Amino acid sequence: MRKTYAMTMMCCVFSAWMGTDLVATTQQPQFVVSDEQFAKATEFLGQLVAVRSVSHPTSPDYNMAHLREVACMLQEKLEGMGFDVSSISIEDSAPFIVAEWMVNPALPTMLLYAHYDVQPVDRSKWLTDPFIMQERDGRLYGRGASDDKAGIVSILTALETFLVAGIPFPVNVKLLFEGEEEYGSTHMTPLLEQYKEQLQADALIVLDGLNRDVHTGTLTSSTRGVVNVKLKVNALEKPIHSGIGCLAPDPARAIASLVHALNDPELLPALREDHQPLNDQEREILASSSQSAESYARDHGVIEGGELRGNPEVSIYERIVEEPSVSVVNLNCGQPNGGNSIQESATCTIGIRVTPGQDPNVISQHVVDHLKSQSVLYNLPIEINTDEKGAWAWKANLAGTFSKKYLAAMGENFSTYSAMPCGGALPLLREFQAAFPDMEMIVPGVEDPKTAAHSHNESQDISIFRNSINSLIAFLNKASE
Repeated sequence: MRKTYAMTMMCCVFSAWMGTDLVATTQQPQFVVSDEQFAKATEFLGQLVAVRSVSHPTSPDYNMAHLREVACMLQEKLEGMGFDVSSISIEDSAPFIVAEWMVNPALPTMLLYAHYDVQPVDRSKWLTDPFIMQERDGRLYGRGASDDKAGIVSILTALETFLVAGIPFPVNVKLLFEGEEEYGSTHMTPLLEQYKEQLQADALIVLDGLNRDVHTGTLTSSTRGVVNVKLKVNALEKPIHSGIGCLAPDPARAIASLVHALNDPELLPALREDHQPLNDQEREILASSSQSAESYARDHGVIEGGELRGNPEVSIYERIVEEPSVSVVNLNCGQPNGGNSIQESATCTIGIRVTPGQDPNVISQHVVDHLKSQSVLYNLPIEINTDEKGAWAWKANLAGTFSKKYLAAMGENFSTYSAMPCGGALPLLREFQAAFPDMEMIVPGVEDPKTAAHSHNESQDISIFRNSINSLIAFLNKASE
């Protein structure tokens, strides 16, 4: 295994933090996916990408038949491999594919999760057809080529590699594939309630995370929860000429002043309520794994001279985990390039990212109370609405038995490995945590900063795809020790 100096230092930090050597020896047979198997995996990924399994009902590509088609493909694939498979619909949900292969009740049981639904597309912004997978410069382009159909194919290929080699699974295996993740996993809670015994496992592997870069196998250390506050300022019965009506109140300026009142979240102590601060060991591991401010800005397309938010004295990863985040995710007043008019109203959505330990609905109420306490320009009325349900944040136990083994597995298949926080939310983690408080949860992934998972020209790095398969094979071997 090739190790750079940076990797050696990172191993030392991880080992000191966890009190053990990550890369343990194993008596399980060691093997990797063959060229032939990987070629078949890539072909199957292309077949999945070709099905427009968009889960947003407002998208012109949405069709429940497409979601059911992918679910059927996965069910047939698993049945052909020899798994016991069920296709489960909760009310009007897309099918949940639940499968298992029990080797020995005395062995650990791993529950492997990924989702087959995808985000909507704007074809005008894609260089190629988003539903025909194409390879360019070492990447596979297509909607869902990474998020998260590559996750599904990685799981299936890793398991199939054992079967092709004639080697029994070293652990009991359960699978859960869903078709609603991109639309909020709205039926996950009732699924967990009704099929709790069938989904019970020692660890949940959610193959839907992000790697720090193409060379670094990465586990997600935490996610941020999210809750939205919708704000509207009303001013006029209808738009008016900005010259003739120049004394009329301007709702755009009024809403801008309210947004400005949220400019510095650090001045709102309530946003820290119930926040679980990092301990010294967690802070050390995040600092050692963190990318630089320059690389973060480059990955996210920050224009030259633009400054990142947060305290520049701490690492990027610490900022993501610990610092309050309030963003205006959209702001609307009139039509783009519209006439020279003062508009009748202005609206915006304020996105609040909460940290582990915080109740998103409590935090959103603090923001609402702060907005209501402001003087509104021109004495205009405001309307404030919050989401019915915010998503909680989640925090991994990187010192957990199976997390350490997964890190060791990635260390054998990537150039380096790390842990990093995710600024986004994975609501299903909180739901699993509530249903299975003793289940260890691990979030590796197939994405990297160039993936553009929810954007146009989504792509999957081929080397990560292969390394992720091999890391999962190695982990399953280690998990039985």
